[in-house]
Amino acid sequence: MNSVLMVQEGNSDTTLSDFLIKEGYTVFKLDKADKIELQLQDKKPDLLLLPVELKNGNGIDLCHQLKQMEVSSNLFIILISRRKEDFSLIAGLDSGADDFLFQPIHKRVLLGRIKALMKRKKVKDSDWKNQALVIDRDRYLIIKEGTEFYLPKKEFEILSLLYSKPNKVFSREEIKNAIWENFEKVRGRTVDVHIRKIREKIGEELISTVKGVGYRLEVN
Repeated sequence: MNSVLMVQEGNSDTTLSDFLIKEGYTVFKLDKADKIELQLQDKKPDLLLLPVELKNGNGIDLCHQLKQMEVSSNLFIILISRRKEDFSLIAGLDSGADDFLFQPIHKRVLLGRIKALMKRKKVKDSDWKNQALVIDRDRYLIIKEGTEFYLPKKEFEILSLLYSKPNKVFSREEIKNAIWENFEKVRGRTVDVHIRKIREKIGEELISTVKGVGYRLEVN
C-alpha cells in the first residue's frame, strides 16, 4: 500500500487526507516541517505533500535539501503553493520537486498526479545488478551498484549525455554545445572541471579520457 506524508502547518482541514485514505493510501500528517526528517526515517513514505509557504522557512528550499539526503532517495515530492506565481513553479521544479500544484487543490487532480508519480518506473535490483551505473532520468538520480544519489544539474546532464552512447568519445565542443545554451561563453576548462567532479562521485574508472579528443563513458 502506498503511503503519503502531509505537512499541514496550522491547517486542520482533513478533507484531502480523508479523501486519500478512502482511495486506499496510508496517510501520515505532520504539524511542523522541522520534524520532517525524523518522520521520513520513521514512516518511510512514498510521497510527500509539502507546502511552499512554511512558518519557518520555505518549502522550495526544504525540497532541495531533502533531495540531497539519502533518506529521501526514493521519495516523490509534490510542492503546494497558495500563490499562483510562475517563478515559484519554476523554482520548485528546479529544486527537484516531482510535481507542483496551486491551491485550491482539486482532489481528483491531486489523485491523478499521485497515481502518475507512483507509476513511474522505479529501478529494481534486477535492473542494475549487472550494471556498474544506471541513470534514472524520471527521478533525476544516479544509481551505482545499488546506491542512489543526486548530482548537480550540469553534472547530471553531462553524465546523461555520455551515458546515452556508451564507449563513444565525446569531444569537449560536443559536450559544451549539448549542455550549455550559450556555449560560446563557456571557458575552455569548464568541461574538464565538471568531469573531474563527476569522477569524484561515481569513480575514476567509469569515465576515460582520450587525449586530445574528449571523454567516453565505459559501461558494461
